[in-house]
Amino acid sequence: MDFYAFKFPQFHSHTLKIHSYEVDFNQRLTVTALFNYLQEIAWEHAHLLEYGWEHLLKKGWFWVLSRVEVEVFRLPKWTEEVTLITWPRGVDGVFALRDFEVYDSQGNKIIAATSSWLVLNIKTHRPVRSDWYSDFNFANRSALGHNASKLVEPARNPEFTERFDVRIGDIDMNQHVNNVRYIDWAYNTYSIEHFRNFHPSRVIVNFNTEGKPNDSITVTRFQNADNESVVEINNAETEKNLCRLLFGWEKN
Repeated sequence: MDFYAFKFPQFHSHTLKIHSYEVDFNQRLTVTALFNYLQEIAWEHAHLLEYGWEHLLKKGWFWVLSRVEVEVFRLPKWTEEVTLITWPRGVDGVFALRDFEVYDSQGNKIIAATSSWLVLNIKTHRPVRSDWYSDFNFANRSALGHNASKLVEPARNPEFTERFDVRIGDIDMNQHVNNVRYIDWAYNTYSIEHFRNFHPSRVIVNFNTEGKPNDSITVTRFQNADNESVVEINNAETEKNLCRLLFGWEKN
């Protein structure tokens, strides 16, 4: 067996059972829980490949998730067993690319995703060139066949808006707003009636600026098309965009 491949596996997987606290009232996995899965297995694999959080910290660098795009063919249900697979896919400019797939117990692919990450210098918060990462033995496989999309600012006809302050439960170990909180905030702009009739078939997230403790936040939702909506999450004081999300919907 190739020692390099054994020590630095191209793929990493987890088989897990969907818990009751990870599903909605339809007993389907929530998008928030799905994004938690993706982020956690990405951290875990990066650690195994020796460029995890603690490895980069020694260099004075840190990982930042920039973009994610998810295609949902079917959301798993409570107690269902699924297998999550991830792999780094190479680089595109300053972005490090990582893909994901989720399979049910019959081997059917039910979710596919791609993500784009930045490595920033702790002192300057400027991107680190990807040269250090580009010679890894990447898998020749793409979950979606393209990189995560960049979203543009939507038209100015909001159908929902709210304002609130960042709370202590929103803050992660880096003392910024946890990435998944943005998905949660956006998801909560929809009514229970909406989720009785629709489920997400596509989710795109662009993380543009970090949210911090005591920030005041505005969350605004726009109808982008009959089956699409865009959510803008901004700093209420500076109006700077923190996160932009697109949801594609299909009827239940």
